Formats: sequence, structure tokens, C-alpha cells
Amino acid sequence: MKYLDLKIADLEEKIDDVLKRWPFHSVKPAQIQELEALELKLEELQKQKIAQQK
Repeated sequence: MKYLDLKIADLEEKIDDVLKRWPFHSVKPAQIQELEALELKLEELQKQKIAQQK
């Protein structure tokens, strides 16, 4: 479970980094795709963590 916690924390940091670089105007499609991919991975890991807790 510690592994999942570390991976979740890492993804949360990456998401924060993407959002810090997010421009106020004219967000590029690649930036949106990067954020969505990270959020999907985070969601999957969170589901795995919940499943392990049961």
C-alpha cells in the first residue's frame, strides 16, 4: 500500500506542476491532454487503493 501512496503523491505533484505552468489564455491541446492523462492515472491509483482497503 505504501507504493500506491507514493505513486499517488507523485502524480499529485505532477498535476500541480502542470497547473502552475497553465497559461491564463490560449491553453494548448497538448497541455490539456497531459493534465487529463495524469488525472486518469491518479483516479486509477485511487481506485486501487480503495479496493485494497476493503
